[in-house]
Amino acid sequence: MDYFLVFTLGIAVTAVVFFILRPGLFTRSSEDYAMLEAMVEQSMEELETRQAEILQEIEGKHKALLELQEQIMASFIPAAGQSPKVLAVLELAKEEENVSEIAKKLGLGLGEVQLILELNKGSQPLAERE
Repeated sequence: MDYFLVFTLGIAVTAVVFFILRPGLFTRSSEDYAMLEAMVEQSMEELETRQAEILQEIEGKHKALLELQEQIMASFIPAAGQSPKVLAVLELAKEEENVSEIAKKLGLGLGEVQLILELNKGSQPLAERE
């Protein structure tokens, strides 16, 4: 029993000595992460700037592709080659008129208006199709 008491007393004294000589040994270090935070914030700002540039570039290329598609479609189906009836139906359809209203305004049958719209559905840009 005496050895146990001496051993326990030795451990306690050793812990007290370590605590007095090196108090930082038993506590967490409070390092300053301000520099790391500043670097992360700067990197985030650079990434957001680059993202905005890429999105602008994509938007520009998207517009260029839509223009190219319109040119290709115009070369296959010239607007001057279409009948005035078809052009009138398409014009009213662009104004978001429904089929029955278009038929009434132009004096055409519902089936004829539906056929014209169905055949000319491909003339819309792909990005604007439903």
